[in-house]
Amino acid sequence: MNKPARSMRFSRWVLLAGSIAVCQSIHAQEISALGGWLRANVPGESTYTWGFTYLQPLDAHNALSYSWINEGHVRDNHRDGFALQYWLRGTFADPRLTLGAGFGGDYYFDTEASANGRRYVDAHGLSPIVSLAATWHASDHLFYQLRLNEILGSHSYNTFGALFGIGYAFDSPKRSAPSPGTRGAGDDVSSGDQITAMAGWTEVNSLTSPGAAAYGFEYRHGFGPYVDGTVSWINEGHTALNTRSGAAAQIWLRRAFFDDRLSLGVGAGPYYAIDTHRVKGGTDTGGKVSVLLTMSAAYNVTRHWFVRASWNRVMTSYDKDSDIYLGGIGYRF
Repeated sequence: MNKPARSMRFSRWVLLAGSIAVCQSIHAQEISALGGWLRANVPGESTYTWGFTYLQPLDAHNALSYSWINEGHVRDNHRDGFALQYWLRGTFADPRLTLGAGFGGDYYFDTEASANGRRYVDAHGLSPIVSLAATWHASDHLFYQLRLNEILGSHSYNTFGALFGIGYAFDSPKRSAPSPGTRGAGDDVSSGDQITAMAGWTEVNSLTSPGAAAYGFEYRHGFGPYVDGTVSWINEGHTALNTRSGAAAQIWLRRAFFDDRLSLGVGAGPYYAIDTHRVKGGTDTGGKVSVLLTMSAAYNVTRHWFVRASWNRVMTSYDKDSDIYLGGIGYRF
C-alpha cells in the first residue's frame, strides 16, 4: 500500500475515534473472547481470526487493553501477536451500548515459509493496530461485542478482521473482609510465596508444529497486590525439531478477583535453556538466551492450595519459537 492510501486509511480511523470520544462515559474491568473473519492484503486471502482481551479502565472514558490475536493461516504465513492498546470509550443512544476506539501496537510472531535453504523462519516485529468496538451489555456482567481490527504491517502484510464474541465485566476491586476460605482482605492481596508443579504440552512454531509432553516447576513471590516475581524451570520435551529445557526469571503484573479466589497475570523475562536442534548436516547443542512471555490464571481451592494454568511463548533468535501449555497444582506458604 502506498503512503497516501495508508494515511487516508489512518485518518478515517482517527475521525471515527473522535466521534466516539464525545459520547457519555462508562467504565468496567472486562475480559472477552472473540472470533471471526480476516482478510490479508498479501497474498490476498481470507482466513479465520480469534483472540481474547483483558481491559483495565483508567477512568470513565479511558482504558488500556492487553490482547492476544490469532490471525489464522494464509499462504506461507502463520501469524499471531500480543497487542497493547489505549481506548476511548463512551455510551451511545442506549446506556447498554458502549462504543470504543483503540490505538496501539501489536507485537507479532509470524512463522514464514523460507526459500533460502531453510524450511521456515520465525519472524518478529511491531505493527500499529487500530480497532473499533461496539459492546452490548446484556446484564451487569455479561456483554456481547463486535470488534473491527486493522493491523498495518510496516514490515509484514496488512490484515483487516471482523470479530464477534462474549465477555464478562468484573465488579470493582474489593477491599472488604474476605469470604470463608480466602486469606486476605478482598482483592487487594499479595500472592505471598508459592510453589507450583505443572505438566502439559509443547509445540514448536514451525509450519508443521511438532509437539511433545512438557513439565515444569515454579516459585512465585508477591511484591504487593499487583506485582509478582517468579523463578521457574521448564522441560519442553523432545520434539521432531529440538529438545530444550532451562530456567527462567520473570516479572509479573497481576490482578485478583472474587475475594482473591481468582487471579490473572502476565509475565515476561529471560529464559536460559540448553537446546539441541537440527541444523544442516546434523545437530547443534548449546546454551541459548530467549524471552519467555506468559499468561497465567490461578484459582484458590483452599487457603493454601490452588490450581494454575499457564500459556508460555518462547521468543527465540534462532527460529525455534514455541508455545508451552502447562497446568498444575500449587501450595501457598
